[in-house]
Amino acid sequence: FFFPLCQSSSRCLLSVHRSVLPTWDRPRSRDPMISGSCCAIVALVALLCLSQLRIFAQRRELAAARELASLASARDHRIKARLKRMHRLLRAAEVRENVSVCPPPSPVATKPASGDSATGTGTGSGTAEDGLPASLLLKAQRSWDWRAIASEALRPWGSIRKEQLDTAVAACNDNGTMYCQRLQVHKGSLYLTDYRAIFFDRHYAPARVWPLLAALRRHRDLPDVDIVVAGNDEPRVPAFPGVGSSWAKTCRRWPGEKGGPLPPAIFASTTSRGVMDLPWLDFAWYFPRKPHKLRTPPWSVLHPQLVEAGGKVRWEDKLEIAMHTGNVGSVHRKSLAAVAEKAPREVFVNELFIGDHGKIRQTCKEMGLHATGGYQQHKCFMRFEDQCGYKYLLNSASIGYANKFKSLLLCGSVVLYVREGMRHKEFYEYGLLPGVHYHAVDTAAEVPAAVKWLREHDEYARAVAAAGRARMSALDEPALTDFVAELLTQYSTRQSFKVAPLPGAVRIDCEDDLWRHYALSQGWARLYLKEDNDTCIHPIPAGATLGPPGWGGAYNGSKPRCLAGHDLNPRAQPDACKFEKPFSTSESFAPPGEFPVTHPRDREGWNTRWKKPDGSCCVGHVPPL
Repeated sequence: FFFPLCQSSSRCLLSVHRSVLPTWDRPRSRDPMISGSCCAIVALVALLCLSQLRIFAQRRELAAARELASLASARDHRIKARLKRMHRLLRAAEVRENVSVCPPPSPVATKPASGDSATGTGTGSGTAEDGLPASLLLKAQRSWDWRAIASEALRPWGSIRKEQLDTAVAACNDNGTMYCQRLQVHKGSLYLTDYRAIFFDRHYAPARVWPLLAALRRHRDLPDVDIVVAGNDEPRVPAFPGVGSSWAKTCRRWPGEKGGPLPPAIFASTTSRGVMDLPWLDFAWYFPRKPHKLRTPPWSVLHPQLVEAGGKVRWEDKLEIAMHTGNVGSVHRKSLAAVAEKAPREVFVNELFIGDHGKIRQTCKEMGLHATGGYQQHKCFMRFEDQCGYKYLLNSASIGYANKFKSLLLCGSVVLYVREGMRHKEFYEYGLLPGVHYHAVDTAAEVPAAVKWLREHDEYARAVAAAGRARMSALDEPALTDFVAELLTQYSTRQSFKVAPLPGAVRIDCEDDLWRHYALSQGWARLYLKEDNDTCIHPIPAGATLGPPGWGGAYNGSKPRCLAGHDLNPRAQPDACKFEKPFSTSESFAPPGEFPVTHPRDREGWNTRWKKPDGSCCVGHVPPL
């Protein structure tokens, strides 16, 4: 309003001045009265303008302050609402301390207790209210929305062409350290083709096939699919549009236009919003069911054990300190160790490598070192139950990626998730929420402050711990197969081609088919063979005679090609695949497109016989699944 006034006043003064001096070239004689009046008016207008500018600036500052206050009030309201919601969840989760987080609801009493039949106010223990709170909490966490998670993962893929699988195979062959398998489902049967492998990974190569094998057993109507699975920790198809160099490199490698290759469709152990890889289960979910070098049992065995162990420690008995035990080799965990040294009251890091297990035989609790805090190295180990004795458990980035997040959540403790270095996630993490199932911090330096805050807000911490434990209690093996089935069902709708088994592909019907396929010797295979056919996709007909080579499965003497079984780099095994002097004759030298039979000098007789250690030749019949 005042800016036009100032401009009109200035024009008025200029006209007055020109009336006194009609021409600019006349002598500069002026009436002092008029000149003084003009100066006074100019000064007055200037003061008015300056005052209004100050008022305008003050009003803008006041409006900004009011907006900030409104945002702060809204934030406080959200925090209070979340605390109230968590408090309600906590009250719903409160059950007897000796009962697991996920017990079945107590049976409803159908009769009043004796002596109070008229009023029904007896002292009987089987009331509906006994199990109601825990069942409500479990019901809220039991349902995993695999449809939404799969849809989000497949969002970059409008369609999937066969050429993109060829590109994926080429990407596998470009990297000698990438383990790649081609898995095909055709008319309810599974077919396998090996491409690349690390030699020591042979013990765990079946683990990347089992998710699909298990899904086929539970979901017999799974559609035909054709996928390439990579066994590396990190994804392989970056797609960061906001990072010029990364996006340009991706587009140069897979331009797509004018006959250029399209981005490969690869399934990986971890993914993120900045890659085009599709999620697959890491090998740790399907470890061998018999003893192996990493010692951890498969998730189907481990999950119920962890659920039971995590329910043995009461919330009130947990130590109020954030704890990490295990490898401290990554730069992010070293930062965590440095924080523990500076803040021993809040953080405890117990460094332990896998090689220490044979040397260190006492637990930290047995040695009285479990409550010291700070940073200690190679002194003691912790059982899972001991780890659950801490209210706050740390999950931070490892050298590859940390795959123990799922186990920590089953402790019934708050998992402090350190985001720094966590570039990618496993598939199930997209179904978890910070502030609901775990507590997140950005860096290791923020952990001590987070611990202090959680101590002050114990009800919130307890509710988060209960929600995280209940959530992961529902992630059993059937839930894993449901995820695989949903993901591949949606994947199949994007396939623009009909699936047909590749020439030379190996049919896999049972778990033992995989062990026989990958074994270097019969003795090696016996370490892992289950020999009961309960993992077979197709039921064994009643009265069927089981014999070699598959004993109820589809095994027919196949072996991985030597090129797929070794890292042939100069510093690894460059001479492993010489036909005249092979590393092992229990490998195939058949060219691509042919069935991968063993080396001609193979003496194991994989395609004709299989004998048990006692010399018997048959496995007892198992009833149909």
